[in-house]
Amino acid sequence: MQVCRRWFVGLGLAAAAVAPVRAAPATIFEITAFANPPWSMTYFDGFSGTVGVTPVWPAEMGWQGDRIDIAFDLPAGTPSNALHYRFRMVVPYQFTQSFDVTVSAGPSLADLQPAATEFVDSARVLAATIPLSRFTPGQTNYLRIQGDGVQVGDGQPPGIRWTRWSLTRTDLPSGFASAEALRLNQVQRCATYILDALQSNGLVRDGLPFSPSGTPFHPATPDAAGFALLGLCAADQLGLMQFADVAAEEILSAYAGHTPGVTPARNALGHWRHWLDVNTGGPAAGWPTEYTTIGSALLVGGALFAKNHFIENTTVGALADELYATCDFDAMIHPSLDGRVYVATDVNGNSLGTLVPWNEYMIVVSLSLRQPGATRAPAMAWRWLDPASLPVIFFQDIPTLTDNPILYAPAFWVQQMHFFNADFASNAAFETYFRNHQQADELYCAWVLGQSYRYGLTAGVDPAGYFADRIGSHHSVVSPEAVAAWAELDTVMEFAQDQPPNADSRYRYGLTRVSISNPSWVPPDSALVDHLFLMFGLVESLDPVFFKQRQPFQPDADADGIADTYDNCPEAFNPRQEDGDGDGVGDACECGTAAGDVDGDGQVSLSDLALLLAAFGRCAGDAGFNACADFDASGCVDLSDLSILLANYGT
Repeated sequence: MQVCRRWFVGLGLAAAAVAPVRAAPATIFEITAFANPPWSMTYFDGFSGTVGVTPVWPAEMGWQGDRIDIAFDLPAGTPSNALHYRFRMVVPYQFTQSFDVTVSAGPSLADLQPAATEFVDSARVLAATIPLSRFTPGQTNYLRIQGDGVQVGDGQPPGIRWTRWSLTRTDLPSGFASAEALRLNQVQRCATYILDALQSNGLVRDGLPFSPSGTPFHPATPDAAGFALLGLCAADQLGLMQFADVAAEEILSAYAGHTPGVTPARNALGHWRHWLDVNTGGPAAGWPTEYTTIGSALLVGGALFAKNHFIENTTVGALADELYATCDFDAMIHPSLDGRVYVATDVNGNSLGTLVPWNEYMIVVSLSLRQPGATRAPAMAWRWLDPASLPVIFFQDIPTLTDNPILYAPAFWVQQMHFFNADFASNAAFETYFRNHQQADELYCAWVLGQSYRYGLTAGVDPAGYFADRIGSHHSVVSPEAVAAWAELDTVMEFAQDQPPNADSRYRYGLTRVSISNPSWVPPDSALVDHLFLMFGLVESLDPVFFKQRQPFQPDADADGIADTYDNCPEAFNPRQEDGDGDGVGDACECGTAAGDVDGDGQVSLSDLALLLAAFGRCAGDAGFNACADFDASGCVDLSDLSILLANYGT
């Protein structure tokens, strides 16, 4: 099975495992010499300066001024693989005034064009991606930082303060003609990782060595299976893998205990043991013995996602429903109803420790809330699902979610919920926290750790072992996987320039974590649940609603697996969301104007008859219902509609 499916991903990785070749983004200029104290330099009418000549620059924008023009010399000649320029402002302080900041670029002050505009109401790293065509190599070029609507002059309030400006150039790694090609390549590498981790019996290894010569040693886990299911759906959506639904069936069958020779270890309440023998599904020898609540939730969450994506595969749907029905999620909640959730359970389902809101265990509550007969979740779900009730911790003035008022969260907490859980991803307040976490992480890494572009503090391997890195508590390892999970493609391109994908076979599964203190280090392996954020974020950068469309427990009137909120034709069954003219309205909703013209091509022909027969006997809300074939608007496709089509056939 694995060998066959590798053909469909199709990557040739011939590079040897050698010391990594690194080529950091080229720095055009970096400015850190600002007025000290910040208010000591008054420039009420704006400021103009030249890189390399101006000894001190203003440190603030607000009462002092609203515009800065920067002149700099750009070297002659641009490499053929150059992609774009990036200008960054590190703004660790935002005071009373909030306003739009626009960065413009051009070869002269008379020919400036906006590159980015951002409303600055909190501390942040403000980044602008500038096309190569905006600058002319071999001459002086210009940048303008303009505050819009700033109150300037004595007695006006302060606005923002910065500590670094930089301009860099991003180049494509060797072997890639475009950012799109590199993005697709990274998604393909992650798909290869899934197929290599997927065993012939349907179990999924928790992780794999990055070196092709390494021997896999990780057991199987339920959480790895949940992530693999989302990855299979994504690969299928992009056309990177045939028979992805069959692979999903095999995973679900194995974890349900239907695969011959595989009996997954589960406790009395249906919770899966965390570490499973890859051959039998029984307890993995030498590994911890707990039954995992979060792993069980991620497995079932991934199963229900796959059910929606492969909506026409009834086997996938039945197996997903079985996994959900046989795992007692309500029993993972502490009976005191004070918000505690079990971090793990023993063979009888008893608690092995608890966690309080807020963290990635939110998905346990979401799954419990919808299970028939649940009593604990309905009484305490608000403690996890109401953003207004959750504990937060501020970095500078940026609020982020936490379960400890003195400890920041690692990035994967919000990222996991963003991809798996509609209670998070379709809630505007939660999604604001998702973006806040990115903003805080990027600022901390730029301002405190001094990184020019790298950020992404999350869980994963490091030179000392394994650690959940976070703001204020980390082993100085940053993760392109975490940056990708925020769909931040431009910074991912910078990681790729510094870590050329074809330079080392240990990059065979995609970009890897980077040690700030040990730049030559390459991780020996990675847990699948840590690494696949790279894939998920890159897919979301291509299709921003792919994951939100398919997350379970959302209204879906046409039963096509696509939530109504994100369905381009919510009244007609169209799981593939075809939209031939790209107007945002699904083809299934763009019916022909002539009676009998189901597909809207202006003719009543065999294709229309085929579409009607495929929907025949189905009514609104049924899987397979096609509103365009319901000519008499009765709500069902029946003999009356067939008669109308036949009466107009050939016209």
